[in-house]
This record gives sequence, structure tokens and C-alpha cells, in this order.
Amino acid sequence: MFFLGIYMSKYFWFTLLFLYMFQSFVNANPVKDDSLKYLLNALIEINHPKALQVAADLKNFKGDIKTYKLIIRKADLDFSDIKKLAEAIKQVQKTRGPDLIILSMSFNKNIKDEGLNLILNVIPDTIEVLAFVECGLTDTGALKIIEYAYKSKNINQIYLEGNFFSKSIQYKFKKLKMDKPHLTIISKWPSERFKEMIRKNYN
Repeated sequence: MFFLGIYMSKYFWFTLLFLYMFQSFVNANPVKDDSLKYLLNALIEINHPKALQVAADLKNFKGDIKTYKLIIRKADLDFSDIKKLAEAIKQVQKTRGPDLIILSMSFNKNIKDEGLNLILNVIPDTIEVLAFVECGLTDTGALKIIEYAYKSKNINQIYLEGNFFSKSIQYKFKKLKMDKPHLTIISKWPSERFKEMIRKNYN
């Protein structure tokens, strides 16, 4: 019994040491793709066919896990859904997950300025493409996007056709384009033909 006690004591301390070393390794080397679970959970909770399809695509993604795209068009997103997605995007960053480089929520007419504001408050500076076509945005949302574009170092494409922007806001978009010549920005439909083509081909 004495030797068994010594053996068990050594085993206990060995196990404790192993767990400590393992936890230290995990903390120093977070698994990037595991952090996408927050986004997957949010998409599943939204429970719309498009959201579930996006979740499946993310789960099966076998490419570069250093970056990811969130493209969720025509999913009937409302403010509650946007809150879920915003919190998930925030958690992916907080856990040092992959960088979000493309965000498209086009053709979700109920996002509106309030939902846009939630998203802009959490998206990282890694965004290269931002699309909110026909999302019920007004000048209030437009000003937020312009502010974000001036601060961002990586944004190079912005698509905002079919929203409710005034002529003064359209002028501000032109000014933004002049100040950042590399930036592609479309803030209104150039033609009916172009509008129908986009609506038909971008799902």
C-alpha cells in the first residue's frame, strides 16, 4: 500500500504537470478555424435556408483559414439576426480567428441604418469588400460607411445600390472616391439593365 501510494502520488503530479503544459500550449497557439464556431452558431440560430447554407459552406471550407468571407444575401435578415451576426464577428476577432475580408449582406431590406451601425461597430480593418445593396439604408447609414471608408486601410470596394440616399450624400460619395482613387464605390444603380442583371445573378 505504501508503494502504491507513492506511485499514485507521482502519477497525480505528472498528470497535473501535463495538463498545465497542455493548457499553456493551447493558450499560446489558439486554433483559428475553431473560432468560426461563433459564426456557425449564429447562422444556425437565424435558421433561414440561406443562413444554413452559408453555415454549411463555412463548415466545409478547406482553404486558407487565415481569412474568411461572410456573404449572406437575400436571407430576410432583421435587427435581431444582425445582432447575432455582429456578436459572432466580434467573438471571432476576440479569439484571434481568421480575418474577415469580404462582407456582403445585400438584398436584406430590413437591415436599415440600425443594423448597419451594429455591423460597422464590430467589423475589423481587414475588410476589403463591403456590400449592402438594397438594405433600406438612408443618409444616416451612408455617413457611417463614409466614415469607415476614410479610416480603413484595406477597403477597396463598396457596393450600396438601391438604398435611399440624398443628392448631398451622393456628392459625399464622389468626394470619397476623389480622396481615395483606388476605391471602387457604386452608391446608386447606373441603369435598369444593370440592376436587373445584379438582382438575377447575385443570390
